[in-house]
Amino acid sequence: NPYNDNNKWINRTLTTIQKGLFLVMKRFPDCRDALLRKFRISRSFRSICENYQECLEALSYWSQSEHETAVDRHREYHSLLHELEQDILESLGMKLEENNNNR
Repeated sequence: NPYNDNNKWINRTLTTIQKGLFLVMKRFPDCRDALLRKFRISRSFRSICENYQECLEALSYWSQSEHETAVDRHREYHSLLHELEQDILESLGMKLEENNNNR
């Protein structure tokens, strides 16, 4: 049934997006209400949340990998994570503190 297949895809997509939002809220707990409002109204913000989740997953993978490029990949994803965090806060009209170590 094509409807059921499409429904499964939609549910999987929503779950991924919602997980991204959850992870962003976990990172910035003081901004939960603003994050949720932005998530509801902004497609680009939802995309940033999804990218944040994917970046965290890649960072986790490379931090455990013994591949010869693992250190470089970990560094790249860590830098990307920082950029995404800046994008998230900038979309809320805030700035990421340079000395913010709340991880």
